Amino acid sequence: MRAVRHTPEGIRPVEVPVPTQVAVGDAEGVRIRPRSVGICQTDLNMVGFGPREMTFGHEFAGVLDDGTPVAIEPMVPCETCEFCGMGDYHWCEKSHEMIAGVAFDGGMADEILLPERCLVRLPHGLDVANACLCEPLAVNIHSLMLGRLESRHRVAVVGPGITGFGLLGGAAARWRGCVVDVEPDHDLHAVAAERMGLSVGLSGTYDVVIEGDGSERSITRAAEVARPGGTVLLVAGYYQNKLFEVLPWVLKELTAVWGTFYGHHGAGRAFDSAAALLAHRPEIAEAMITQRFPLDAAGEAFALAASDTPTLKVVVEP
Repeated sequence: MRAVRHTPEGIRPVEVPVPTQVAVGDAEGVRIRPRSVGICQTDLNMVGFGPREMTFGHEFAGVLDDGTPVAIEPMVPCETCEFCGMGDYHWCEKSHEMIAGVAFDGGMADEILLPERCLVRLPHGLDVANACLCEPLAVNIHSLMLGRLESRHRVAVVGPGITGFGLLGGAAARWRGCVVDVEPDHDLHAVAAERMGLSVGLSGTYDVVIEGDGSERSITRAAEVARPGGTVLLVAGYYQNKLFEVLPWVLKELTAVWGTFYGHHGAGRAFDSAAALLAHRPEIAEAMITQRFPLDAAGEAFALAASDTPTLKVVVEP
């Protein structure tokens, strides 16, 4: 079968054996045939690590053998450590080593086997072709929960990110009833924000600021527009040390919340909430997914996502 990997010749599909067991753990596997796989900032950062014998894809959705469409929560926690025992499996002691497409083979392939716990049944109204957005949206929903978002909060998005990651946080906050303003980096951000019911342009200061770019400039800007006592959600990928002025954070007594994974809350998993929101608000996917490529053109998809050409979510379709 085909699987997209970073080879010495570049990013391209290669022939690999059809999986016969789950890559990690001893749980019985369920076969998923991916139909949509998003490229995110994490994937682009991993390209910088050089060639790896591992399949890309941690943002993906597909169908089961019986045709059931599902999104995938790509975590395979140990289920035995202290945190798993408390239900906080997203803090499993395995950390990033439990994530498909990051530590072991992911979903940018014709097939993958994962434990049944990873499956997220799609609600009516959410097409599997768009359900790869469940993963990045779930990160943002989880982050907003960690930041104790309330409907009365004013929310800003600065540094929406090259894949539009921060815009998904804005959409989730808007769903909670918040007023959300976006500071776009280019026209594509502005158009997508307006399609999702977000306002373009900042004014005054904000209770919650979503930083979705990961650059030092964006982190600094987030502190500038946060109100005293406010919260900054840092949801981008932070793979290198960052240098930024600390004094505004100190003088405003800001709270920094790092959003990385997805877990659960009173209404269920963050993934289930993400799927429900995408089904309820189809304009989110329509605004966010800007390009689609077949699996055999995955190298072109990565090149576009990493280029200076404005894009949001680039999707590979096996």
